[in-house]
Amino acid sequence: MARWLIAAFLLFPSLPTLASDRVPGDRWMAYANPAEAGFDVAALAAAEERWRELSSSAFMVIADGAVVASWGETDRRFMCHSVRKSFLSALYGIYWDRDQMELNKTLADVGIDDLGDGLLESEKQARILDLLKARSGVFHPAAYAGRTDSRPRGSEGPGRYFAYNNWDFNTLATILEKETGDTVFEAFDEHFARPLAMEDWRLSDGYFHYERDKSEHPAYPFRMSARDAARFGLLFARDGRWGDEQILSRQWVRRSTALYSKDNEQFGYGFMWWVALEPRFAEHGFVAARGVGRQMIVALPDIDMVIVNRANTYRGEGTEYQELLDLMEMVIAARRGEAADNPRLVPLGAASKALESAPGQSSLVAELVGEYAFPPAPLGLPERTRVEARNQDGRLIMHSPAAGTFEHFPQGGDWLLEEDSYDRYRVIRDASGKIAGVADADTILQGAVMASVRGDGATERRLKALIADEEGLGVELGRTLLALFERPKKTEKAIRALITDQRRGEIEGRINGFGYRYLQADAHHKARRVFELNTRLFPQAYNTWDSLGEACMILGEKEEAIANYQKSLELNPENDNARDQIAKLRSGDG
Repeated sequence: MARWLIAAFLLFPSLPTLASDRVPGDRWMAYANPAEAGFDVAALAAAEERWRELSSSAFMVIADGAVVASWGETDRRFMCHSVRKSFLSALYGIYWDRDQMELNKTLADVGIDDLGDGLLESEKQARILDLLKARSGVFHPAAYAGRTDSRPRGSEGPGRYFAYNNWDFNTLATILEKETGDTVFEAFDEHFARPLAMEDWRLSDGYFHYERDKSEHPAYPFRMSARDAARFGLLFARDGRWGDEQILSRQWVRRSTALYSKDNEQFGYGFMWWVALEPRFAEHGFVAARGVGRQMIVALPDIDMVIVNRANTYRGEGTEYQELLDLMEMVIAARRGEAADNPRLVPLGAASKALESAPGQSSLVAELVGEYAFPPAPLGLPERTRVEARNQDGRLIMHSPAAGTFEHFPQGGDWLLEEDSYDRYRVIRDASGKIAGVADADTILQGAVMASVRGDGATERRLKALIADEEGLGVELGRTLLALFERPKKTEKAIRALITDQRRGEIEGRINGFGYRYLQADAHHKARRVFELNTRLFPQAYNTWDSLGEACMILGEKEEAIANYQKSLELNPENDNARDQIAKLRSGDG
């Protein structure tokens, strides 16, 4: 050993970790004082106050490899939605770095086709590279579709047109397995989760979501905590380096986060990464993995920062978009000074309370083992999927092809609490007392509604009794609406008392859905009464009038239908459905 190095060890037995090399170990370390990371403490406190005004469930800020801010439930696993695509993009980099992935192979080369009449020959010429850029030119239906930039089949050649669509993203998972033999989740676990020492991730937090009436290529939803997502973001902020290990090549990180398409004035697109175009972010190298609800993992390589936002989409929540971007700008601007050479770091504690089962529930866990229809048959609803329950070392694990795998904690009284979502499920028994499955309160309420439609008062009362003590807007609203036909004035008054500015959209949508259940069950007059109530409660909502127009049209009330569609069109001139229905009614086709 060189003499100068021996001397250094003698003089400095514990040398400080360079900021550029600092990464979390088994746990994240946080700055005891954010000022030692160069942050203005007052400005950071103002940013936290702004965050508390948003519909965000978790928010983290990482600077120089340690935690500056950790707000909300940062250890709770939320749905990732389209953030999954950036995970898959990174996996392609793993195999590309190893010369195990040839991006210029075409769909024909890999043997990719799809349902129906299959892919067009021109579509089969799309390269893997085109799919990574969302430029395949394939406009085939896809599973798990959200935003879909669709065009007529065969109208665009491969590589020519940016079209954000899940067919490209889902098919890339199929190609990964075909070319490497590894599934998305196993590969992610091996190449990222374990090397980055993710704290909360488990293989069961991913599942393949099939919609076989659309495509043979499944989606691959993930659940992940903010603190694990921050590790992934830090890998990209560090150009693929993790401590002294180069997990992804710098070339792949830069290539996959480069700009290939412009989506709007704020963002462009790389290889399933979003690239900021606004100067306030672009100057820092801002790239983001984004998903429904404003899930975001933001890497800022030019200033060695990561920002993570998570929204609780289990509850249908979503963080306000522009406000979130403004908050991120505040956080970046709060870093005004130089970081200390050797800041004091402390372990980051847990943010969420651990879930537990009530005492004496082992017999219920054993009784639940099996496979059930969902919704359970006693609810009188069509079966949508199957649920498998198993006893794993005394833990109740349930899997559904439609939602993935979750642990459930018996709470007593035949109620279960689901991990991560915190949804409550009731054990449903048949007339003999045998378990027929489980259902959440909303599904039980749907069963009560359909019993009401059938005029089965006994079943309606029995199902309502199962959820008599349940709380929550959806359940309370549903119980109230079931009384509409017996006590209309009292029902309307009770619903008005539930309406707040934050709840308006949700209540309007739930009442509309309630009306459509009657409409679909051919209880057209009852459906009309529900839609009429919605127009009184929300007279400025175009969709309430559109739905009322539909009910009137089905009832043969032509003039009333036209008047309601016209009202909807006045409130929303872009409502093409209302315009089309008016034209049909006036031509005699409606």
